[in-house]
Amino acid sequence: MLNLFSRFVSFLPLSVAMAFGRAFGWIWFHVIPIRRKEALHNINRAMGRDLTKREQRIIIRELFSNFAMYIMEILRIPHMTVAENKKLVQIDGWEHVDAALARGKGVLLVATHIDNVDLGGCSMAMRGAPIAVVVKEMSKSAEKFISSVRKNTGVIIINRKGTKNYIKELLAENKIVTLVIDQHLAQHRSIVCDFFGQLAATTPAPARFAFETGATIIPAVINRKAKAGHHHVRVSPAFELETPYEDEDLNIRHNTERLNRIAEDWIRQAPNQWWWFHRRWKVQDSPEGWDIPDSLLKQVAAASDDR
Repeated sequence: MLNLFSRFVSFLPLSVAMAFGRAFGWIWFHVIPIRRKEALHNINRAMGRDLTKREQRIIIRELFSNFAMYIMEILRIPHMTVAENKKLVQIDGWEHVDAALARGKGVLLVATHIDNVDLGGCSMAMRGAPIAVVVKEMSKSAEKFISSVRKNTGVIIINRKGTKNYIKELLAENKIVTLVIDQHLAQHRSIVCDFFGQLAATTPAPARFAFETGATIIPAVINRKAKAGHHHVRVSPAFELETPYEDEDLNIRHNTERLNRIAEDWIRQAPNQWWWFHRRWKVQDSPEGWDIPDSLLKQVAAASDDR
């Protein structure tokens, strides 16, 4: 069914497909308020001091439209040519990846759920980049479709179970491993860090793999342009690891916090493109049982006051 709908959406003019997406996003926000309350709550807790309630509501309304366009774009990828992809997705800063690959130790591409992160990864793969991405195991038909889209563009899929050795193998083969750092993770996979002033379970994987393998961390973000269906990928210079502590775990935490600051900056630049409906701050809401560093204990008290 999804394959048939994908073909139909691909035959539509891009402007029509994007208009359909925006319309669906408007209906989703105003008529089918699934995840709306969660998104509004999250943007208020993160940016409530900087934005009025009206501004927050406008941003979330735009997010729903942007996310609906993301769905339309995912459906169009299976029928997208490389030439069309190059017209729609501008990639700047790729020389930083080339320089890192020249070292021969692989690249850890750090990304977030801003705009159409899937289109960004698929675009790199379609243009010949040896790119892999860590994803959740998928069972629903829609999720299986997205997984097949990734694979068919050349993306190497890494399932979260048993990933450590496989990621090291890929890095040893000088591949690009994409790690998305802005979702809540289980306790055994994460460390508690600060994210927008709130306690958040965060993956330490980029810093840990970089220390263990010598791979280069490269932050990259994709943003939606004003012109419908067009995007801009910005690849940053190599992220230089800092080692202010003798203990490696402390250095991993230190650099993970630094990557969180980069992610926060990206989100502040385009708050209507980040997926605010994720339950990012589960630790802030229920800090009991988590290993929280002394430097963040004051936020545990703040969490207790909020409840």
